[in-house]
Amino acid sequence: MNPRRILGALEGFRPGEVPPPQSPPASRPPAGGRTPYPDYDVMAPDKWSHDWDEKTRRVVLDRVLNVPDRVFFTELEFAILEAVCRRLLPQDDRAPEQRVPIAPFVDQRLATGKGNGYRYEDLPWDDEAYRLGLAGIDGTSRALFGGKAFAALTDEEQDTVLGSIEDGDPPGKQWQSLSASRFFKNLLHDVLNTYYAHPAAWNEIGFSGPASPRGHIRLSLGKRDPWEAGESRPLPPPARRRNKE
Repeated sequence: MNPRRILGALEGFRPGEVPPPQSPPASRPPAGGRTPYPDYDVMAPDKWSHDWDEKTRRVVLDRVLNVPDRVFFTELEFAILEAVCRRLLPQDDRAPEQRVPIAPFVDQRLATGKGNGYRYEDLPWDDEAYRLGLAGIDGTSRALFGGKAFAALTDEEQDTVLGSIEDGDPPGKQWQSLSASRFFKNLLHDVLNTYYAHPAAWNEIGFSGPASPRGHIRLSLGKRDPWEAGESRPLPPPARRRNKE
C-alpha cells in the first residue's frame, strides 16, 4: 500500500483529501488554573488542521470569541446567577481574563428555548424554573441573613444558602411551588456542562475536544495518541481551608 495513503489514514483523512488550509487564531484560550497540562493547547496548529473539520472549527471559535449578551434574565437575576456560578464552580485559580463565562451561555440557552426535550414532574419548564429558582435563592438568602441579597453575601454565607437548597428544605416561599433539590441538581448540571464545553476547560483537563475527521487510534488503557495531552507536571493538592476556632 502507498505510504502516503497509510499516513493519510492514520491522520484521519480519506485518500486524496487535503488538510484544511485554515490557521488557528492567534489568540487562543490558555489552560490557566491548577492543571497538569500547562502547555497543552487544544487549538494548536496541528490539531486545528487535523482534528476538526470546518464546521467544528466554526463552533469552537464561536464559543471562544462570541460570548452572548444578556437577553433572557433581568439584571438582578443575572447578578444572582453569576454569583451562584462563582460558588458552584470557583475559578479563583485563574486570572480574570482566563475565566470561562458560564452565566451568559445559560442565558443564551434559555433565550433560544434549547433544552433536553423533557422535564421532571416536580419542575416546570426551564424558563419558569430558573425565574422561580433564582428568586428562591435570593429569598433564602434574605431569610437566613437578615434581609441581605444573595449577591451581597460573603462566600461562606453563599455556600450556606446553596447548601440549604441542595439539601431540599430551604426557607423561602418560592420553594413551595418548586423542588429545591431538583432545581439545584439541574442548575449544577447546566454550570458544569457550560464550563466543560469551553476550550479553556479542555486545555485544563488535557481533553482533545472533538476528534473528527482524524479520530483516535490508541484506545487501550494507559495509551494515548501523540497529539493527545501528556502531563508535564504533577497536579498540586488542593488548598484546604482551616477550620476557624
